[in-house]
Amino acid sequence: METFNFVFQWILLVLVAFALVPYATAWITSKLGHLSKEMLVNNLGPNSQLFVGGLGVIIHEFGHASFALLFRHHVDKVQLLNIHYANTGTLGSVEHSWNQRSIYQRLGNFFIGIAPYYMCSIVLLLLQKFLLKSNFDVSTFTNADKLDLNLLNAGFMTVVDNIFSMYSTASWGFIVLSVIVFTLVASTGYDLSDEDFHTVNQGIIPWVVVLIVLTIICLVLQQQSFLTMAVGTMIIFSIAFMVQAIVYICLSIAVIKILSFL
Repeated sequence: METFNFVFQWILLVLVAFALVPYATAWITSKLGHLSKEMLVNNLGPNSQLFVGGLGVIIHEFGHASFALLFRHHVDKVQLLNIHYANTGTLGSVEHSWNQRSIYQRLGNFFIGIAPYYMCSIVLLLLQKFLLKSNFDVSTFTNADKLDLNLLNAGFMTVVDNIFSMYSTASWGFIVLSVIVFTLVASTGYDLSDEDFHTVNQGIIPWVVVLIVLTIICLVLQQQSFLTMAVGTMIIFSIAFMVQAIVYICLSIAVIKILSFL
């Protein structure tokens, strides 16, 4: 019984870190992202989704498409930005199909649906580095040696410290430019649709099975320290990306309100 409880606890930890936390942080971010896009339309008109949020839409759809290819789905059609969206109701789309008998392709749906969340976050990290000389400390993600609430604090403080550091040293010109560019990405890019989460849901069960198998293998090989590092890293990673996304979505909402008064 003690062995069973030990294995069960590790399986639960891994499922929380690699399935529940990514899903929950993407869902929370998406709700705020949807609000940002709604405010964009309501304050600046429907076409603002193209000339203000077009870059975010392109990154969003590119995320879907790239992960569909990574998981060997058949990509039938990619439309990164639909300038005639009024006729179809979609700003962009990725149509793909997969082999139902392939576990790899089925679990790929989990990542394909959630991909825009991570793709936008990675793009924003790169833009921070290029525009504001960000010193984002990626090593923080791999320093987890125990599992406790400090992981949440580490993910939060990594982002906050980085934002204060880069904006305190940047010139006003680059600050203004970064605000504009970040708004172009965050105003629409994080808005995951119900269809996106439906795609995620299609991959949950095979992903859970894979995680359980990998956890058991690690425990058999007595790699608890590796599991601790992996779980901690994923939690810090997810919290950091969520905090960063919320900051820049809120920034885009503020910019949209300012533009609406001009």
